[in-house]
Amino acid sequence: MPSLDPAVGKRYLTATGAPVKVLGVHEGIMVLQGLASDNRLRVPADYPLRSFDPKQAVGEMRPSPYSPRSKSLAALGSPAAAKPLAPLIDAMLLAGGHTMRGIVREVRRKASAACKGKDLKANVRARIYWLKKRGRQVSVKGLVQLQA
Repeated sequence: MPSLDPAVGKRYLTATGAPVKVLGVHEGIMVLQGLASDNRLRVPADYPLRSFDPKQAVGEMRPSPYSPRSKSLAALGSPAAAKPLAPLIDAMLLAGGHTMRGIVREVRRKASAACKGKDLKANVRARIYWLKKRGRQVSVKGLVQLQA
């Protein structure tokens, strides 16, 4: 089967008929992106490719191909914004039996990406404040305890 000279950004079909897009050719390795599954494949640079014909493609192609994570994060903001700390803190406060240091340690362990650049003790104090405003009684003598 004749192999084409792959151009970056162009669509091709593999020997099995899977639609792919060439993402790059580097030192004997070609990086392909499957247009049906969005998987990235590393194959030898002399991998046989055919010209793209949608009628000969095996499987359905995705309407919008994969976009790198760095671009989507720039549009959406940081990943920490998607994961609030309040539910984690509230769950530990409502369970009781935790010290302030223990709550901070557990929140840092469970949501490490969301904690970057934040004062966790201030977040815990803020949650205690809001729970008090909602009618809960809080005892902070060594252990943080909430009563109904």
